[in-house]
Amino acid sequence: MDNVRNIYVVRHCQPSFSSSKKFCIGKLDIPLSHEGREQAKNLLSYFSDKKISSIYSSNLKRARETAEILANNAVVPIIKSEFSEIDMGKWDGLTFDEIKFLYPEEYKKRGEDFENYVVDGGESIKDCQSRAMSELYKTLNESSGNIIIVTHAGVIRAMLSSVEGISICEAFSYKIDYGSVKQFVVKHHELQRSVIWNF
Repeated sequence: MDNVRNIYVVRHCQPSFSSSKKFCIGKLDIPLSHEGREQAKNLLSYFSDKKISSIYSSNLKRARETAEILANNAVVPIIKSEFSEIDMGKWDGLTFDEIKFLYPEEYKKRGEDFENYVVDGGESIKDCQSRAMSELYKTLNESSGNIIIVTHAGVIRAMLSSVEGISICEAFSYKIDYGSVKQFVVKHHELQRSVIWNF
């Protein structure tokens, strides 16, 4: 159908961590791990029959490297900083245990106002949603056909909240693995609900 497009929003593949602990990672710029690069190569086969016309990516290394592998030298990924992860300010790069220990009151306040709380030096999830959705619509207007957008879990959940009409808190209950794909369908220039593929 001429008026139908598929928008594949991909969470970057596994980044390189020095520990198995759960970290708060926002704009901290870390590359893919060896496992992440292999994961992206495996994901490439999923897109082999999807007729991708262009690929867009966050400016952060873990997303850019994923996009470059998915591009497979067929296209040059277009880098967009507005698709970067939520800015976690002074918490960025800390484990959640460290955050709870160092900033107990702030951690509590963020839990009480999850959508709007701004970590010192960072941004709120609501602000992230606003910039990401603005960039998503801009990207749809400047592109054609089926496209891939490589971004981050927080951004994908913010997009889900906006497109599917659910709260950000509800969207954060979605499981979005490294290398997972959220498929939006655009019909007659309007974003439609679709599905998440976790590989």
